Amino acid sequence: MTCMWFGAAGQTARLAVGLFLPMAACLFSGGCGRTSIPSQEASSKHTLRVALDSDIYSMDPHRLYETTTLSVIENVFETLVMQDSNLKVIPGLASHWETPDDLTWRVHLRRGVMFHNGEEMRSVDVKFSYERVLNWPESGFVNLINAVDRVDVVDDYTVDIKLSKPYGVVANLGAISIIPARYVREQGAQAFVEKPVGTGPFKFVERKPGEYIKLRAFDDYWRGRPGFDEMVFMPVPSPDRRVEMLEAGQADIAWMIPVRRDPPVNYRAYFQPALHVFYLAFDCGRMKTPYVDQPENPFRDVRVRQAFLYGIDTAGLIDAVFDGHAYQASQLVSPNIFGYSSTIKRPATDRERARELLTEAGFAGGFGVTLDMMPSRKAVGEFLQKDLARFGVRATLNLVPKEDFFKKIYSRTGDPASQNDTSMYFLGWACSSGDASEVFEYALHTFEPQRLLGVNNGTGYSNKEVDRLVEESLSTFDSKERLKLLQDAMILVMRDLPWVPLYIWEDVYGVSNAISYTPRLDDHILGFDARPRS
Repeated sequence: MTCMWFGAAGQTARLAVGLFLPMAACLFSGGCGRTSIPSQEASSKHTLRVALDSDIYSMDPHRLYETTTLSVIENVFETLVMQDSNLKVIPGLASHWETPDDLTWRVHLRRGVMFHNGEEMRSVDVKFSYERVLNWPESGFVNLINAVDRVDVVDDYTVDIKLSKPYGVVANLGAISIIPARYVREQGAQAFVEKPVGTGPFKFVERKPGEYIKLRAFDDYWRGRPGFDEMVFMPVPSPDRRVEMLEAGQADIAWMIPVRRDPPVNYRAYFQPALHVFYLAFDCGRMKTPYVDQPENPFRDVRVRQAFLYGIDTAGLIDAVFDGHAYQASQLVSPNIFGYSSTIKRPATDRERARELLTEAGFAGGFGVTLDMMPSRKAVGEFLQKDLARFGVRATLNLVPKEDFFKKIYSRTGDPASQNDTSMYFLGWACSSGDASEVFEYALHTFEPQRLLGVNNGTGYSNKEVDRLVEESLSTFDSKERLKLLQDAMILVMRDLPWVPLYIWEDVYGVSNAISYTPRLDDHILGFDARPRS
């Protein structure tokens, strides 16, 4: 179920119900957030095998906010607030909540929720989990809760999350995985990562990096035992190999498979528009950039960035790499995200105009640059390498393993003199909260680590008017006003082009005929949603 909110000019944007936290009121009318989650009972002896495109970054649930990693993490750990398959906010480890004032989010915990080590989850665990993230600047989740000042324990099953400013995106406030305080303190951080303990439907068994992650069903799970006894995630970089595994019965779910013209064998294919917008990002902040063959940084000139927007043949990219199963992106969020503006149009590919723009900027002979990307995107990189050359940009591909890639593009620290170790990179962003403020707040706001804003800003981009619009949107609770603020910010960012959006992929899943499973909008693969077919 979704609501349609109308902007000032009549544009519409979809918003997951319950996404915002109205101040001095309960999120859910009547029940004050008391929405039940269906239980699932099963006694299958099967193992659910999932083929992913790459390995996870870490089993630490507070380390990296990244889709593949979250697919595994969210089977082991849970959060106060969850989202259903369509991104509707629902209670998770919190049974309900209210807001006594503009700066307090009072959360009531479910009773009887057990950690995998036999301890009951209580308020001290919530406080510990939030403080762990707040005190860890390198956490990929710290920006989700930058409005949190502190967490107060009211009683064993109630916490007050105190805010430093009004903040209404409840999907972000409640998105921190809850971990057992005593266990982590006694075992230490490294031991916890090696043997993680959560409240999720599956408990951790073993991980062999690059090979597999094995999970086992948790018998005392609060929603009921999952439908599979075990769950195994396997990193399989080759898309064709993932299909072969489906066909041979070696995998039950495979993500990001190639489109086959022949009918699927032993599996069915699911196609659905995704949240991910893939883009090229540029170092547009510093005078000199390390991986360009020019004495000055060409990306500081907006005309150079505009040349990429005009010059790249996104339609050709989609046909060549995705067999047509993707969509050209006009902006930095997909159409089903609150804040999308239908007034922004993508210009037609025009290489002559791209060359003119480079010439106007003083680069008539083009320039060379290193394009950083993860190995799983190699096919896209090879297309871009050839396409960029057609209007004068000589790109060298640098395939960086995931465990090093994010360190490279987000290597900047709180020291103003520090910089990210990249000149141009390719990446995707999915606003899994359903709200465009996510990408603005974390990746496009001026880098202000002391305020936990722009912490994923890998480009050095800074526009004070964008900052103002974004910050105002975060403390505004009228939906029409918020929509206009976010759309205005998007218009400005698309004029500045620190990122050039390329495409929104269409998720292609392969699901074995032996199981029942429907993919989620956010691409997270949750074993509790799958069941064996009788």
